[in-house]
Amino acid sequence: MQVIGSSARPKRRLVRLTLTIFGLGLIAATWQPPASAIGPGALPVEEDGVVYLTFDDGPDQQLTPILLDLLDRRGAHATFFPVGRNLEPRWGRDEVQDLLNRGHAIGNHSTHHRHLAREPSWRVAADLDAASDLLESRTGFRPSCFRAPYGDRNAMVDEVARSLGMVHVGWTADPQEWRNPPVPLAVDYLTRERHDGSVILLHDRKWIALQIVDEIVPAFQADGWRFKTLPACRPEDQREARMATRKPGEVPVGRIEAVVQTDRGVMVAGWAYDADKTDGGLMIRASLDGEHVIDLSTTGTDHNFLILVEAAVKPPLCIWVVDAGTRRYDSSLGCHHPGPIPNWEPLQTVG
Repeated sequence: MQVIGSSARPKRRLVRLTLTIFGLGLIAATWQPPASAIGPGALPVEEDGVVYLTFDDGPDQQLTPILLDLLDRRGAHATFFPVGRNLEPRWGRDEVQDLLNRGHAIGNHSTHHRHLAREPSWRVAADLDAASDLLESRTGFRPSCFRAPYGDRNAMVDEVARSLGMVHVGWTADPQEWRNPPVPLAVDYLTRERHDGSVILLHDRKWIALQIVDEIVPAFQADGWRFKTLPACRPEDQREARMATRKPGEVPVGRIEAVVQTDRGVMVAGWAYDADKTDGGLMIRASLDGEHVIDLSTTGTDHNFLILVEAAVKPPLCIWVVDAGTRRYDSSLGCHHPGPIPNWEPLQTVG
C-alpha cells in the first residue's frame, strides 16, 4: 500500500540537499585551478574593456561549427589553436578560411600535442614547423603565434618558435572545463578572474565549453566587455596571402576590419576577394536586425569597402559577401558589435 505524506524519506532527502547546496557553496568560494594551469608567456597589451577567448585542441567536426555559430550570434571573436593531427583530416581550406572570414584568428598548437619542454630541440622544431606548414596550406600564411601544449615550454622551445616566426601566447584564466566542473562554478571563476586583457583558455572539443561561452559572453557584454582576437595572432600580411589561395569557382574570402558607431550611423570597413571577380564589385549584404537581409554596397577595384549604415541597427550586425562564381554559398564575414574607433587604416590597393 502506497503511503502518502511519509515524513522519514523527505527528511533524509532534505538533509542531503542541504549538504549538497552547502558543499557547492564551499566549492564556489574556494575553487581555483592549480597554479600550473595559469599559462606563462607573452600576453596581449591590456586593452581597456577587452577579454580574449581562446580555444585549444580542435577542430571538432561537430562542436567547432556550433561554437562558431554561437560566437556569431553574440558578436564575439576568438583565437583558435588547433592541433595539427586533428586539423589535417577534419578541415580543409574552406573551413579554415570560413573561421578567418568571420573575424577569428588562428595559431599553432603543435602537430602531436606533446610536452615540448621534454623533447630535443630538433623534434620541437619538426613538430612546430609541420603544424605551421599545415596551417599555411589552409590559410595562405604562416602563423605568428603559438601556444605550447599544456603550457609546457622553456627557453629552448621559445627560441625554436622564434626561429619559425612565432611568439608564445599564454593565458590568465583556465576553468579546466575538461574536468567537467559545474558550469556555474566555472562562470563564477572566470568572472572573478576578469580584467582588461584577460585571456581565457577553453577547448572546442568539449561540449561544456559551449555552455560556458553561452553564459559568460552575454553576461560580460552586458557589463561592457568586448571579445577580440589576440593581437599577436594577426599577421600583417594575411590579406594578400589569403587572397592568393583563391581559385576560380571557390568561395570568397574577406574580413571586417572595423565596425564603428558614429553620430551618423554605423561605419563598416573591410575587404573581400573572389577569384571569379578579380576587378572587385562584390556585393556586401547585411542583416541589420537579425531577420531582414539588405544589400549594402560593393567592393572597389582594390577589394576594399567602406560603408555607412544610416538605418537603425540591432546588434550584432551580421555581414556576408556574395559568391560571384559558380554559386556554392555566400561567405559570412561574421557578426559584430559596433565599437570605438580603432587604430586602423585601410590597407593599400593590391596590384
